[in-house]
Amino acid sequence: MYKRQALSILLLAAIGIGITLAYFTSTANVAGNITLGDPVTISITQGGASVSSLTFDGDALPGTVYSQAIGVEAPAEMTEALMRAKLTITNTDGASTNVEATTTGDWQLGDDQYHYYNGTVNANDEIDFITTITVPTSLTNEDANKTYTIDVIVETIQQANNAANTVWDTAPSEWLNTYSPVSGG
Repeated sequence: MYKRQALSILLLAAIGIGITLAYFTSTANVAGNITLGDPVTISITQGGASVSSLTFDGDALPGTVYSQAIGVEAPAEMTEALMRAKLTITNTDGASTNVEATTTGDWQLGDDQYHYYNGTVNANDEIDFITTITVPTSLTNEDANKTYTIDVIVETIQQANNAANTVWDTAPSEWLNTYSPVSGG
């Protein structure tokens, strides 16, 4: 009986201490507002005009060269960015291959088949990209009479805070060191 009373007293004491300790708590909350900068946006141009699709005249054969003036425009409200672009050709069966293109001297081709712009893109910039596109000579008679789509994929990423180092891990290291260097040590 004394053991039960002793256990009951210890249990009450433990509950009392637990409840007492629960009174020694605190919570604080504070909020603050941040304003994000302008977005990173661009549009693709053909012949100097913004386009939603590209136009190629005539029937193409392997080795056909299209003289194309394809570029990129940045709007007035845009955060400083870095840019890369890739071209592919895809047929109606879904098979794709990379397209040979002649770019202006401001671009370098990486091992990942992306062309990296040697500079930063700023508000109101108009940047030339492609001067010619060559239909791949790897296409054969099996590819004849199929419809092909040439895709120009242009990607931009904020220049600040080493974003390209984080996201574009296949970019040439020399390019990253020049245009998106990791600061600090």
